[in-house]
Amino acid sequence: MSTRKILLSLIALMSALSACGGSDAANAVTEFSVSAQEFEFSPSSWTVAANSDVNITFTNDGSVDHEWAVLTEGTNISSGDEFNEEIVLWEVEAIPAGDTVTETFNFAPGTYQVICALEGHLDAGMTGTLTVEG
Repeated sequence: MSTRKILLSLIALMSALSACGGSDAANAVTEFSVSAQEFEFSPSSWTVAANSDVNITFTNDGSVDHEWAVLTEGTNISSGDEFNEEIVLWEVEAIPAGDTVTETFNFAPGTYQVICALEGHLDAGMTGTLTVEG
């Protein structure tokens, strides 16, 4: 395994560990990493601080494009047939295999569904949960 992959795996593990736990806002982070592969996010749940700038480092470790789309609060879809761009609150646009980007978002408290909104990816199981606490 390359040094880069080991480092990214360690970052993902640390992010997963910091996102675990109850609903205590002390578990909320202001930066985390996500790896995308066919067809899953790792980790697949995150707890972040509300009303704060949060940095996401998104790495596509897969072989096809992937994205990380946060749906409007209260939206929970189970198939690509239910998807439309109007329900997207914020997203890391599709990035090619092997690329990494870091972007910043700021959300109010709530629970948000995260999906890869590229055709067929949600249906293949590429979904997660973003909890925003504070």
